[in-house]
Amino acid sequence: MITFSQTFCQLPPKSTGSFVTGSNISIFNDPKYSYFSSDTKSNLVKYENIEGSPYIDNSVGANKMLPICKFYSPEFEYMETALARYNAYTDNIEVSLLEDGVNYYLLRKKLNFLYIMLGQKIYRAYEFDNKIGYFVILSKNDKGKCVLLKKERVSFKKEEKTENSFVTSSSNRFEKLKDILYFKFAEGLVKIPKNKKQFYSLFKNKKDDIKFFTESNRLKIAKNKDLLKISEYYETLFN
Repeated sequence: MITFSQTFCQLPPKSTGSFVTGSNISIFNDPKYSYFSSDTKSNLVKYENIEGSPYIDNSVGANKMLPICKFYSPEFEYMETALARYNAYTDNIEVSLLEDGVNYYLLRKKLNFLYIMLGQKIYRAYEFDNKIGYFVILSKNDKGKCVLLKKERVSFKKEEKTENSFVTSSSNRFEKLKDILYFKFAEGLVKIPKNKKQFYSLFKNKKDDIKFFTESNRLKIAKNKDLLKISEYYETLFN
């Protein structure tokens, strides 16, 4: 049984913007793809001392114990298979050799770079809020004029101690937050608003078409499947 090590047992700084991979992985030998990174600061919190997990569970294989990941080039050509997991707290993807399964490294976050298939999800790095982060592609691909993306998030809640014996103190914990949905347009990523007027305005001169399509088909802008239908319809307006 391949097991995870405690190589990343310390709480790293939020999103370093760089990725790293296991040695001897062919596509990661080139510095343009990767470099080794470690943080040995003793004052960082140990993951094993924190409730919950910073990782998104995308495991597959026998009993879903192996986080098998496939990497694809920007042209979506298969490149490599390795062990990998998405750390939603640091917004990094940690990778290890299939033969190793012990030493984990970080993948370099580069804009519009590799496609990373974890389980049934495909991750890719995009620019948003003046930084680069990993998103799950919900649309069929990310080449269209309106692509639906999902940002998975985990926050770190520091322990709260109380002197009141009637109130229970809370320990350090990771907390899974609600996913945030984005549309990727040619101009960049836009967080999908809950307000309908603001939502339709995202489509600029096509907003009336989108509004008519959405209302006539009784679609909900809060539902992923309906947002996919809207984004697919938006594509047809340019045919």
